[in-house]
Amino acid sequence: MGLVNPNDPRAKRTRKYIQKAFTDLLAEMDFEDLSIQDIMDRAELNRATFYNHYQDKYELLELTMSSAFTEILSTRIPPGTRMQGTELLRSLMLAVCEWQIEMTKQLNARRTLSQAMEDNAKQQLYNVIISCMEHVKDIPAEERRRMEWVATMISWSIYGVVVKWCQWQEEPAEQFIECVLPFLMSNLRTLGLHDSKEEF
Repeated sequence: MGLVNPNDPRAKRTRKYIQKAFTDLLAEMDFEDLSIQDIMDRAELNRATFYNHYQDKYELLELTMSSAFTEILSTRIPPGTRMQGTELLRSLMLAVCEWQIEMTKQLNARRTLSQAMEDNAKQQLYNVIISCMEHVKDIPAEERRRMEWVATMISWSIYGVVVKWCQWQEEPAEQFIECVLPFLMSNLRTLGLHDSKEEF
């Protein structure tokens, strides 16, 4: 990113203009065909301004998806909220359902974007799960790797089953989640990560 202070209100406003122009254009054309000049023309900003905020259009894509996910997640799991295993997983899955639908609609996601969306969602889920695990107890160094594998399994499982649901959408998100949650929780118990003393 450039030298702009990301917390400056003017910088935030500029990034919103750029991201809005970007998502508007993605509803009309494929990501690979989209140029930085196209984005900045739509935003009615100078091309040089782009590089004060983003390295390239790939970083813009990643940050646009991340900020959308963070916004949705913060409504489902407000900062500072402590949730138990089932409640947390339910909230995570609802957030991913909402994000997946919103991003697919906004970004007109074709094959060129599906991998970026998947990577972004898995990483953010992983970060939330790891964060929650670390709040539970002090984890010895030798347990760190095991915890990382488990967080990866949970995040990939959640994303995979939500993508499949999005393809079908034969039932409301809440009904779908109540159907699959017991299987996910069963796997967590098998891994020894769900008991009365832990949130997972």
